[in-house]
Parts: sequence; structure tokens; C-alpha cells
Amino acid sequence: MGELTTEQEISAADLQQLSATLVKRQRLEAPCWDQRSAPLAGRMWVSELEPGLQLRLADIQDRFGLKSQAILPAGIKIALVIEGIVQVRYGAFEVQLGPQTLGTQTPHTGLLVALPSATSFMRLGQAGAFERTLTLSLTPHWLARYGHSDLMAAPNGLPHLHYWAPSPGLIALASQLFTPQQLAKENVAHRLQLLGFAMTLAGEALASAQLSSTENSHSPTPPHQEKSDRRLATLMSLIDNGEAKRMTQADLASYLGMSLSNLQRRFYRQYGESLGSFLRHYHLSLARHAIAQGVSIETAASLAGYASAANFATAFKREFSTTPSHFRQTSRSSQRVPTIRNKHWLKK
Repeated sequence: MGELTTEQEISAADLQQLSATLVKRQRLEAPCWDQRSAPLAGRMWVSELEPGLQLRLADIQDRFGLKSQAILPAGIKIALVIEGIVQVRYGAFEVQLGPQTLGTQTPHTGLLVALPSATSFMRLGQAGAFERTLTLSLTPHWLARYGHSDLMAAPNGLPHLHYWAPSPGLIALASQLFTPQQLAKENVAHRLQLLGFAMTLAGEALASAQLSSTENSHSPTPPHQEKSDRRLATLMSLIDNGEAKRMTQADLASYLGMSLSNLQRRFYRQYGESLGSFLRHYHLSLARHAIAQGVSIETAASLAGYASAANFATAFKREFSTTPSHFRQTSRSSQRVPTIRNKHWLKK
């Protein structure tokens, strides 16, 4: 868990820490930036509200015109711009969002991006520009669990972008998240409020995208792609029902009728991270949630697939930068949100 800070600047190290769970291979550059000064000022926060569902809030000013480049893993990104203008690029598709967007009769403030596979990303900043934004990241696993895997289908394998108009009620709820009263909260009740907002945000955007998908027919998916998707869907089912914990990666590959190297290669191409990394984080996240609910560390280790509590503690600390016992103590004593992986509010 990150910590609250009173710094006024967001350094490059802060950005990399906050983005670690969202992107891969991030690079930052800007004109007249000496690489030592903080490129942003304001506040930024990233929270994993449940496995596969991450909410990012940013209330920032760009000091140098920052250009951020990275690789986004497969999944869905839902962006909502409350103030300012945001210019981003997903693969070859470049868009501008925000109520202050110029040159359009009806500015776009909401965007849903479906990424069938790992995709290059770029944020093009402007020196002195201010933005207040929310971004919800949904992994393919989360989408499958809630019955939205169809939104990931793309015959050409390219990102699919869909503008959507947030309701006035959603805008009001989103704006409240940036008030000083809300920022001061950090307890279980507040986490439930955040989760409720995230679900409302996802519901509006996904419903809009599904309606658009129904109205616009798509070319059928090639047979070889259907077969690959079915195998990865079966893999996710094995992970969800707990069977994968009792199987090695080689066992999983054999069960799916694939070679291990083929499975690992396809998984990385589809989801933008290695199968081993995904399995480790998913099972450790379940164990962390169980510890926060009061189960013993030994039981949590078993839930994560570890026969040894010592090995579990080593893996837990490597993943979350704290030991299971310390996490158990802090989650009980302070009633802090147990599922926040990186929290870093930087106050103006």
C-alpha cells in the first residue's frame, strides 16, 4: 500500500510507481525537461478495487509538456475527462477528450477503448495544461467474469474506440471524488463507495459500447482466432475455479492441448504480460483479500497455492512490498482499504 504525502510535485519516479500495474515499458520525455525536476504537479491516485478492476484519478498540471509512451496490456480502458483536454494515442488511433476540446460542436468527454492484445500507448501533454480525469482499467479476466468478453472481439486485432456520453448523475458523482472531504477518507465504507462508482462508470460505458456493437455488424472472427480464444477462455475458467493452483504451467498447456511455449507466447501476445506473472499476482491478490477478512496467514498461503508459509511470505513481500503479518496488522489497526495496491495522493 502506498502512503499519503504532502508533496506538491509528482516526480518521474512517482509516475512509474503509480503506473507499474497499468502499463509496461513506460518512457517519459518532454521539451526542456532536465529529467530531475518533477514533470507534473497536483494529485494522482491508483486503486485496485478488486482483482482486474483498477481506478486511476488524476488532478494534475503538466509542467513541461510531458510525452509518456508505454505498452498497454489487453483489456478495456474507460476514460472520463471532467476538466481540461487530454490527447492520447492507442496504436495508430489518436483522440482528444475533454469538455474544453476545440474544433468540435460536441466535445467528447467519455471514451471506451477495447484492446484485443497488448498495444502501444502515448499521452501527448501540453506545458501548463490542467486536467482532471478518471480512467478505469478492466482486464480480460474481469470482463469474462462479468460476461463482457464479446467486447474484446476484433477481427483485425486492432484497438476499437467508442465515444460515449456520461450521464449528468455520473459526472456529479465523479466530481465529488475530487473534493477535499472525499480525499480525506480512507476506510472500508469509502472503498465500497469507490467500488460502487467504478461499477456505475463501467456499466454506463459498457452498455453504450454493447448497443453500438449491436447496431454495427462485424466481420466473423477467423476460425484460427476462435480456437485460440476458446483455449484462453478455458484457461481463465481454470484460474477462476481454483483448479489452476494445483497445476503447473506445463500441466495447463497439456490440458489445453498446446505446448508450453505456445501457451506462454499466446498468453503474452493476448494479455501483455507473462502467464507466470499473471498467475502469481492473481493468487496473491486473493490471499491478500483473505488476510484482510481475518483468515490466518497459513490459510491464505494455501489459498494462493503455497505449501510453505515462508515461501508465501517471500512472494507476498516481493509483490506488495510488505509482509503478510505487517499487512494484517495495518489493515486491522487503521481500517485502511485492503485492496489498494498503489495509493499516492499528491496535494496541490
